[in-house]
Amino acid sequence: MLSDDLLFSNILIGSSDEALGRALRPVLQNAGYTVQVARTGSALLEAVAVSPPRLLLVDTGLPDMDVLTVIRHVKTQRKQNFFPIIALAEPGVLDPATLINAGADELLNKPVSNTALLVRVRSMLRLKAVTEELQDLNATLEEKVIERTEALDKAHAALRHTEKLGALGRLAASVAHEINNPLTGISTYLYLLKQQLPFDARVQANIEVIERQVAAIAHLTKKLQRFSKPAQEQRRPVAISRVAEDVLALVRKNLEQHKIEVTYTCAPDIPPLLASADQLGEVVLNLLLNARDAMPAGGQLCLQITEDAQTVCITVRDTGEGMSPEVQEHIFEPFYTTKGEQGTGLGLAISYRIIQEHGGDISVASAPGAGTTFTIRLPLNAAHTVGEGAETHVYQLENP
Repeated sequence: MLSDDLLFSNILIGSSDEALGRALRPVLQNAGYTVQVARTGSALLEAVAVSPPRLLLVDTGLPDMDVLTVIRHVKTQRKQNFFPIIALAEPGVLDPATLINAGADELLNKPVSNTALLVRVRSMLRLKAVTEELQDLNATLEEKVIERTEALDKAHAALRHTEKLGALGRLAASVAHEINNPLTGISTYLYLLKQQLPFDARVQANIEVIERQVAAIAHLTKKLQRFSKPAQEQRRPVAISRVAEDVLALVRKNLEQHKIEVTYTCAPDIPPLLASADQLGEVVLNLLLNARDAMPAGGQLCLQITEDAQTVCITVRDTGEGMSPEVQEHIFEPFYTTKGEQGTGLGLAISYRIIQEHGGDISVASAPGAGTTFTIRLPLNAAHTVGEGAETHVYQLENP
């Protein structure tokens, strides 16, 4: 349904024939249109440029410009939108095809019939209104197509990432199993060797070095196992603020030793999450330690927890070295690390999987020299009360 404000609109008449203007103006005004008259081609072009009408009636007998030039110029000016032009011509003076080819949309022969004038004007304005509605719908459709395409691309990327994690998880489980078998034997015989050898400080020191290396390998295999198949811990109502505060208590002194100033804020009355406190604590701890490692000369670290109607948002922001776009593309991939021999490349991969299994998402925003921000979004659920026995603290977290 077309509205009246689209149909009864501003019309510009371009004609030096005063009698023609006097004849057309009242007919159009009585039909509800607003009418302006331009006596010359240059005045007409200026009026179109300053305040474009909804429709143009142009006389072929303009005194200062060729009407074909005027029509072409108007069509060029208004090429972004359909701009209806009705040419008013003396029969036999100009070939109708020439006028149409120049850009005129309709042709009325003079003397102009009032009925024919109103029918053509209303028809052209209706066509303009319909065209504009179609343009709006097309623009909306294009926006939706772009949005859906972006969403589909993200979904495909997430699926590819999940498939890659699954394949690497199976590989990690196999590697961990193959390492654990001989490692168990090494640990057993190392213990027996330590018991049987006579005490010698130098020998004992060497054995302790071997024990530490064996423990490091055991720690790595445990990480591989956690990555391949995170423990399916029972989920209970969790106060995320207490999880964050427990982790901060664990690492605060270490961060202070690295000259890192910590800011922590948490929105009040955040509902509990149905989750594993240990696993969420592990994720937060990993992000805090990564932020520490990104600021070797010290800096500022901000941990913030906010909430909207459906989501709890955990943000970890540092003022460290930042990351390039290339690094960000791979940062959640297993075994990818920027720490050289100091890193295993599993911390963020494990964190990604934990958050994913909690129905949330984790993202990163960074730039070289501009710090890094990790954002975790977790869905709120029906766990509205932290009852007796609920998990409100973190335990068995790795020492930083």
